[in-house]
Amino acid sequence: MNSLDVIEQIKKAFRDVTLEDGVGILESDAIDGCVSDKRREQSRKNDYRQNWETIPEEVIAENYSALCFMDPKGLRFNLPAYMVFALKNFNTSSSASVDAAIYALQKEPEELEDVWKIFTESQREAIAAFLKFMIIEAGEKCVDSWQASLAYEKAWAKYDKQ
Repeated sequence: MNSLDVIEQIKKAFRDVTLEDGVGILESDAIDGCVSDKRREQSRKNDYRQNWETIPEEVIAENYSALCFMDPKGLRFNLPAYMVFALKNFNTSSSASVDAAIYALQKEPEELEDVWKIFTESQREAIAAFLKFMIIEAGEKCVDSWQASLAYEKAWAKYDKQ
């Protein structure tokens, strides 16, 4: 298993996903900052909405808490960007965004039902592959592999097709 294969699996599984009316990175940052409704709406208008692959790595690196404030559509759109960021940068970046995707996936199975049902089977398989890579290959290299392991075992291992 190598990171490039997992990245390609993620890109294929999430290829046509758009933000739709979900909460994006910039709006999440506004929510986190407790800004006025007017500023939140402006952030929403400026958000990345059509192609998650165009979200700059700097935006992901600077907004490590954004996934915490997203609705299911926002997670479906932004999670692949965070996973790819983590796979590319786990051994070189000091950004907390490397672990952000892991933490977003670390929920109790009962909590997953409503949130994660938005993902297709191939997207769930890509998420499982991401977590497995973070456990086995990234290991202790500045990655919270313990939390990745918990998330994988609690909810995502059943989608592992490798």
